[in-house]
Amino acid sequence: MKELLLLALAAAVPADKELSLGGVVLGQSEVSVVEALGQPQSRIDGGSDYLPIKLTYPGFIVLLDEQGVGGMLSSNKKFCTPVGVCPGMSYDQAQRIYRSALSTQLVDGAPVGFMHGDGCWLEFAQKGGKVQAIEVACAP
Repeated sequence: MKELLLLALAAAVPADKELSLGGVVLGQSEVSVVEALGQPQSRIDGGSDYLPIKLTYPGFIVLLDEQGVGGMLSSNKKFCTPVGVCPGMSYDQAQRIYRSALSTQLVDGAPVGFMHGDGCWLEFAQKGGKVQAIEVACAP
């Protein structure tokens, strides 16, 4: 029954609404992320030219610049998509939830699922039939 509910929600949620993980959304300020998630395990400044600030939480990385969140990577089932796709769930189930919005492509020889939206994407990396990690990011 839960899977049917998730399928119905996925059909009603536009791609840009899915570009968040664990309640953190693209463009959100660093202050807002820390208010929502607490102090990170680490904060690195100057990590890259594009997104120089890296906040690290257990199984969750948030990448930011002065404009706000520009990317996220989750390997923790606590940080899921809005319709409930989480690391650790079966990749087949993630494909069923996102249906035609999700395409499978090969990256470095490994199949991943992508859902694109206006220069941004939601990506599911999988291994052994399970969603290993979920990434949300935008092109610079």
